[in-house]
Amino acid sequence: MGRSEDKYVKLPAIIHATRIGYRYRSIKSDASGIDYDADTNIFFEPFRAVLERINGKPVDADKAHYLVSQLKLKLSGNDLGRAFFACLHSSIEGYRLIDFENPANNDFSVVTELPYANGEDSFRPDITFLVNGMPLGFMEVKRENNKDGILAEHDRMHVRFKNEVYRRFANIVQVMAFSNNQEYDDEERKPIQGSFYAASAYGRLAFNHFREEDPDGVARLVADRDSAMEKLVLRDNNMASLYGTVEFESSINPTAPANRIITSVFSPARFLFLLHYGIAYVEKVNDEGIKRTEKHVMRYPQLFATMAVGRVLAAGGGRTKGVIWHTQGSGKTALSFFLTRYLRDYYQTKNRVARFFFIVDRLDLADQAKSEFEARGAVVTLANSREEFARALKGIGDDASVVSAERVPTITVVNIQKFDEGAVATYFDYDLDVQRVYFIDEAHRDYKRGGTFLTNLVTSDREAVRIALTGTPLVNTKDARNDTKQVFGPYIHKYFYNQSIADGYTLKLLREPVKTEFRLRMQEVLRDLKEVKKLVDMEKVYAHKSYVDPLCDYIVEDYLKSQIALGDESIGAMVVAHSSAQARAIYARLAELDPDVSTELVISGETEARRRLDSELILHDEGTKETRRSICENFKKDDSPINILVVYNMLLTGFDAHRLKKLYLCRTIRAHNLLQALTRVNRPYKDMAFGYVVDFADITEEYDKTNRAYLAELTEELGDVTKDYSSLFEDPETIKVELAKIKDLLFSYTTDNMVEFKAEINAIDDKGALYELRAALTRYNDLRNVVKQQGYEELYDKFDVERAREMLGEVSLRIRAINNKEALTLQDMSTGAVNLLLSKMEFHFRNIGSEELEVADEFQDKLKRTYESFALNFDAKDPEYVNLLEELRSRFEKVNIEEMTSADMAESVKELDSLRAKMEDLNRRNAVLAKKYGGDEKFARAHKRAMRTPPPLTTSPTTMYSILSSVKQGADEAVMNNRNMLGNAAFFAKRVLRLVAAACKNAGVKCNPVQVKSVAEYVSKEYIDERGRAA
Repeated sequence: MGRSEDKYVKLPAIIHATRIGYRYRSIKSDASGIDYDADTNIFFEPFRAVLERINGKPVDADKAHYLVSQLKLKLSGNDLGRAFFACLHSSIEGYRLIDFENPANNDFSVVTELPYANGEDSFRPDITFLVNGMPLGFMEVKRENNKDGILAEHDRMHVRFKNEVYRRFANIVQVMAFSNNQEYDDEERKPIQGSFYAASAYGRLAFNHFREEDPDGVARLVADRDSAMEKLVLRDNNMASLYGTVEFESSINPTAPANRIITSVFSPARFLFLLHYGIAYVEKVNDEGIKRTEKHVMRYPQLFATMAVGRVLAAGGGRTKGVIWHTQGSGKTALSFFLTRYLRDYYQTKNRVARFFFIVDRLDLADQAKSEFEARGAVVTLANSREEFARALKGIGDDASVVSAERVPTITVVNIQKFDEGAVATYFDYDLDVQRVYFIDEAHRDYKRGGTFLTNLVTSDREAVRIALTGTPLVNTKDARNDTKQVFGPYIHKYFYNQSIADGYTLKLLREPVKTEFRLRMQEVLRDLKEVKKLVDMEKVYAHKSYVDPLCDYIVEDYLKSQIALGDESIGAMVVAHSSAQARAIYARLAELDPDVSTELVISGETEARRRLDSELILHDEGTKETRRSICENFKKDDSPINILVVYNMLLTGFDAHRLKKLYLCRTIRAHNLLQALTRVNRPYKDMAFGYVVDFADITEEYDKTNRAYLAELTEELGDVTKDYSSLFEDPETIKVELAKIKDLLFSYTTDNMVEFKAEINAIDDKGALYELRAALTRYNDLRNVVKQQGYEELYDKFDVERAREMLGEVSLRIRAINNKEALTLQDMSTGAVNLLLSKMEFHFRNIGSEELEVADEFQDKLKRTYESFALNFDAKDPEYVNLLEELRSRFEKVNIEEMTSADMAESVKELDSLRAKMEDLNRRNAVLAKKYGGDEKFARAHKRAMRTPPPLTTSPTTMYSILSSVKQGADEAVMNNRNMLGNAAFFAKRVLRLVAAACKNAGVKCNPVQVKSVAEYVSKEYIDERGRAA
């Protein structure tokens, strides 16, 4: 174990886990089939003991083995572990698996390097968290400043989880974490550094940040240090030399990032809370109409909001209402679903049945909420009328106590859009056994104090819990009584947009200026329409063909250039028109302009209309609600044929389409409605940096006014927060600094001649320089539309979007070529280096036809497997390994793999199989020897070297083991008891010399001083190097 991350991240993290309630378990002597089940990695004895304890009836070993076999069947399905998850929440054949109500009744253990194997495929998570013997969590760690470590691990997990051989593993693990023990870089969109957590998936994982909101509370969970436990863990992992070093002391700190996320996510009570309430299976339909299951884990703001609701209700004092202020795109509907689970159990402990109502004021929001809840398995009823709502309030209809195997309650979605003035004015006898919970969605809308609906909602059940959800609460209204918190009560929890941007759940916005020449032209058009054509009604002015045509010309040109600049033709756009009349005119004009641009028209109120090139305009009295729903759902698809939506008032709230990245504002929108409209384009999509707003209406003043109001509101709640909270929009000064860096960087290249540019970058071998250049070109494409506004006309004129994209492509090709070359030169065969190289290796075979791709795939697979087998070697100086590595190098170092034919590959596959077989045999022998020394690779290397150094102390491997195992025990105790011993290499070498001499004497081995000294030097150097490599 020589990896830096093992020493200064993994082992301190394991020790930290023992301080928050986990028991360290050494697996060195555990045997597959006896101590644990190799197919599920469930440990039999803790599983048996806890089941007996929490179920109150005897469970013998045979019964435990039988129940594990039944769980194995549950884990074998292609359901992402859904059947197993249901067992966690209920039972298996009448036996509960977890006691959620009493955490102390459960067993929490932590192990390291627990193997997951299936045939030739295997991997060992760094840390596995066992709950009642079941491996429900794991953590992978990387060393600090390992720039690509977490991304590479992310990619490896993507490949592993797609592989069916790891199906049971993906099904049993519930939560996983990844950390390189650094703080987050909030300016980086990808998970480059920090600590992240995710639910399992058959494919790409969704990494989540975790920012602890109760640091004092979790700090109290950490017990005092236990030196005996620390020594036990280090000795068991053959890292006695680490104890007491300054690096170890720093790494063991509970505030280290890796340790923090363990406390926040895996501390026993928190982990049980997540397992109980924080995981949901979500059924989604992809663009091809195929259903797929995703597994979602609570985002940390959802977790803390749920806990906050519990605190408010538990505090008493009669408070049963409040506001959850979570920014748009943060998952408020998902939060409501998680809350139904939590609140159902909360009221069950009070012998009350909770009934849940999710209230919206528009049909499309009702349909969307119903779809979201049903996707999570909820039983959903829809109330579209006063009568249906009244019946639901009285408990008539579907029983709200109905639950699925995953304990999902019934939710009534209520659309109040068509309610009349008497709505909700229903009366019934209070049922003391029923607790109604109202979630009021988009609470910034038409819920005014004294309004008929709100008044009747309150009087319908004065004991009901009312939780308002909004991303844009009403603040500073003319009648302050209508501010959201005055209507619905104090804030329960807040999650503002700057936090969401930093966490990667939403994007910053980039305001793209309208070109000056276009503004001047439109001013002339307006003057002409007013003075020459005598138009007074501004709605008619803005809808006039003379105004609309140039506006649409600009939009189409800008949109098509954005597709090129962003390198993605799938991005969608929305035009927010000045009026419904202008919307129709824009829609008609856009359909005429470019046959490659498809538009749809969605008008507010009851009007829906659609047109696809050759189709006819469907007016409000001809269309149907289903038509509008179909348009919206179609637009959300990544491969949607619809490029642009034209709207007036519709879809400015609650419409989530991740591909929507361009917003063209043709009118000013006020206050909270402006923020709602702007955030239609802030959802993450692929690797895009921004959502883009083209501002024809000049919203600057209104936006600044609204943003100031929210900052004032937050300051009132939290104190002075202006330093911590930023604008939705990217800061102009930041953009200016970035453009200056880009210009300086590009100065070193011949950017006006692609032939010379390609020659220049092909002469560069420094990947760091190429990464920097690629990042600059990527950022330039993100910012190009604001380049002139910032005063970089020369930069704008020199790089049109096509040239910038071409240059970016050439740089990426050069980086790929260097990655492949590095992989094939085999300079660094450490596990981390090889894993990183394999993750970047990407061959594009030029001489392989489509019918021969199977041969190419087999070759790449065998090449990677061979590299992995070499990376598993831990003795780089072993002559056998050196010869095998040289054979591998000589075979491929001068071969241009991308030029290989299928015949070349077939021959290479045979050679690779032969080399891999030899390397795997060497690894097997090394592993057997290391196991003799308790897994200590230091002594396995020393043993081999001592045996091959003439004249050896002994020719008997058994006798050599007897000598070195005695030396190991004495050396480990010495460095454990004197943390400064390894700081004096000469002193330590003399200590080891005496240990070797004594061991030889005890073993009856006759030796001379030279032999003793050489063995002592091997051993002492291993210890010194072990500490030095990590430091």
